[in-house]
Amino acid sequence: MLEKGYNGTGVKDLADAAGIPKGSLYNYFENKEDYAKEALYFYYDEMNEEFFNILVDKNLKPLDRIKNFYLAMIEEFDESNCKLGCFIGNLTQEMGGVSKVIQAATDVIHSEIVRKIKNCLVEALEKGELQNDKERHIDDLSEFIVSSWQGTLLRIKAKNSKKLADDFYKILVEVLLK
Repeated sequence: MLEKGYNGTGVKDLADAAGIPKGSLYNYFENKEDYAKEALYFYYDEMNEEFFNILVDKNLKPLDRIKNFYLAMIEEFDESNCKLGCFIGNLTQEMGGVSKVIQAATDVIHSEIVRKIKNCLVEALEKGELQNDKERHIDDLSEFIVSSWQGTLLRIKAKNSKKLADDFYKILVEVLLK
């Protein structure tokens, strides 16, 4: 699904990738939509281990957590990643307005990421590491950062260029997190 999208991936493709007969897939999932939902949560859990846990690492200053998180994500990009994009963002784009099941799953995941960013921003405010004038905009700022990243990923796919991720990071550090 990451490579071909939801609509470009058939149940036979999923069964073949799992090395099981097509009918056996239904022993584990109600349908393809249920599979996609579970794949999203699996992907997010895997990303938590590698990336999202940076946002809760109390050994780092709160703004450094946000910076290090996006820096780690950007460092993962090579030519193939530029073409593939983000699984969560891709399914949100393709199926968010079509499937309530997938829409709900991607919303839960994006909301969790926003919550982690917001927690870092609130902590940075409390520690005096972020300008006080941003306090009344913390909710909007955390949503904006996550949405801007997803938009950047979409543009990276279209342009097949990592430069857009570097530009995102520059604005994040030099403007948004000042």
